[in-house]
Amino acid sequence: MGERDGVRVLTLDRPPANAFDPQFVADLRRALAGGAGARALVFASANARLFSAGWDLPKLIALERNEMRDFLESYCDLIRETFTLPVPVVAALPGHAIAGGLIFAASADERLAAQGEGRFGLSEVALGVPLPACLLEIFRYVLGDRGMERLAATGENVTGERALAMGLLDGIVPSADLLDRAVERAATLAKGAPAAHAAIKRRARGEALARFDAARKDDPFLDFWFAPEARERIRALVEKLSGKK
Repeated sequence: MGERDGVRVLTLDRPPANAFDPQFVADLRRALAGGAGARALVFASANARLFSAGWDLPKLIALERNEMRDFLESYCDLIRETFTLPVPVVAALPGHAIAGGLIFAASADERLAAQGEGRFGLSEVALGVPLPACLLEIFRYVLGDRGMERLAATGENVTGERALAMGLLDGIVPSADLLDRAVERAATLAKGAPAAHAAIKRRARGEALARFDAARKDDPFLDFWFAPEARERIRALVEKLSGKK
C-alpha cells in the first residue's frame, strides 16, 4: 500500500488477472488493517487493462467443501470490511471488473473507470450459481432492488457508458488520468470532518449492513457451487481459459 497526496493507494497486483484466491484475500485484508488511520483510500490495479477478473476459478474448483466455505467466509469478511470503512474510498478501474472483482469495487464509495473497452458485470449465473446472498446486498445498496436483480440475473457484462447510466460507475475519465482523478476525488471527499463523514456512512449503510449480516446465515451458495451442473460449467470455463478447448 502506497500513498499519494495524503491518500492511501491499495494496488491489486496479482498477475495475470488480479483474481481472488484464499491467499490474495488474506493479503488484502492485512493491507486494509495496516492502512488503518488513513484519511482516504483508493483501490487501484497494477494491470493497465483490468481491475480484476473475479475469483480464481482454477484454484477454487479444486477446493474441498470446508476449504471453499473458509474462502467464502473470508471473501465476505473482506467485502464487509471495505463497505464499512469509515473514510472515503474510491475504486479506480482501468478496465474490466467482473464478478468478484466488481463486487470488491462495488464495496467502495465511488467508482471511476477509464475510457475504453472495459466491461462490468456479474457472471456467476452463467456458472450455475447465484451470488452469495450477502453480496447481493452490496448491489441492492448501490443500484436498488431492480438494478441489483437485472445485473445479477442476466450475467451481462456492460460497457462503461451503460454502467455509468445505471449508477454502477460514478465517472469515466481518460485512462492516463485515472489514478490522479481517483486520488483527487478521494482527497476531496476527505475534506469534511472525519467523524461526521464516518457517522453519515454508518447511518446510511446501517440497513444494508443488517441485511448483509442476516443473509450470511443459512445461505445455500455452497450447495449450488458443489452441484453437478455448476461443477460442469465451472470446469468447462476453466478448460476454455486454459486453452484446452
